Amino acid sequence: MINGNSVILQLGKETTYGTKATGTEQIKISSESFKEVYNKIDEGLATGGRGSGLKATMGIGVEFSFSTLFRPDFGNILKGALGVSAYTSGKHTFTCIESAENKHLPAWTFYVDRKVGKFAYTGCKIGSLTLSASAGNYLTCDVSGNGKLEETVSSLATLTPSTLRAFKFAQAKVYSKAKNAETRTELADVTNLSIEINNNLDAQTQTTSTGNHYKEPEVGTREITATVDMIYSVSAETARNAFYKSDDTLSIEAEFISDETFGDNNTPYSLKIKLPCVQCSDATANMGGLDTLSQNMVFNVADNLTDELIEIELINNKTGAY
Repeated sequence: MINGNSVILQLGKETTYGTKATGTEQIKISSESFKEVYNKIDEGLATGGRGSGLKATMGIGVEFSFSTLFRPDFGNILKGALGVSAYTSGKHTFTCIESAENKHLPAWTFYVDRKVGKFAYTGCKIGSLTLSASAGNYLTCDVSGNGKLEETVSSLATLTPSTLRAFKFAQAKVYSKAKNAETRTELADVTNLSIEINNNLDAQTQTTSTGNHYKEPEVGTREITATVDMIYSVSAETARNAFYKSDDTLSIEAEFISDETFGDNNTPYSLKIKLPCVQCSDATANMGGLDTLSQNMVFNVADNLTDELIEIELINNKTGAY
């Protein structure tokens, strides 16, 4: 029997889509699901007997997901989910790549060592990234997407996981800024925060040039959602009235500042997630038991064709863009 604690996950950025890249980063994970998916179809015709007929493979692809804790040097995950990275004055900035024929999300080769078998999954693109943190816990990171092919490999690169500590909920602040407001304000007493980026990948397009496989997955209409739980209070009710009971837009910022620092100036590692234009689609504060009343608010990113859909700033000790 193989214990889950012994599983290793590595990734490497591909230069050419679907062409295996060497692993350059190893990530500690709590779970993984990498699998090759065979689309097997039967003829759908009468067999003249007592059951259905044989099936044949019509398409082969890869589906994957994994869960981990988000650390200050996980810029590759942000680059994989958003597509654009820049580095200026010690700060990494990640934004959404445009939808154009010559612009693509980066593709990755993921390596999974399950001891009994070692596998490479090529052409993997991130379809969904969720960052969430709740009181008394870490900032968790859930990633899923699609790839091209599963290959058996004999060995993985010799790598070690990041030694940096993951961000914690206690290091977080959530801010909002109403339309036309000059300054941002802290958004009540937040107890839980989740930001989901869904790229809606088109990963099932098959043509006469792809054979049993599919075209390179491309970004569809992005959906970005922030869900915030907070203690129900006067400030929470004020936020509900201001944001839910109108169709006005606002901006949301979530900021994590680590206790760990780097460099001669003791710069703290930090992560800032900016949603410049959102609308509140739900705000609920009902009694469900004898616990402290809480309010749940859901914010959806709207494309105003001016601001970025999302802008993530990461400060760490890596120089140069991802």
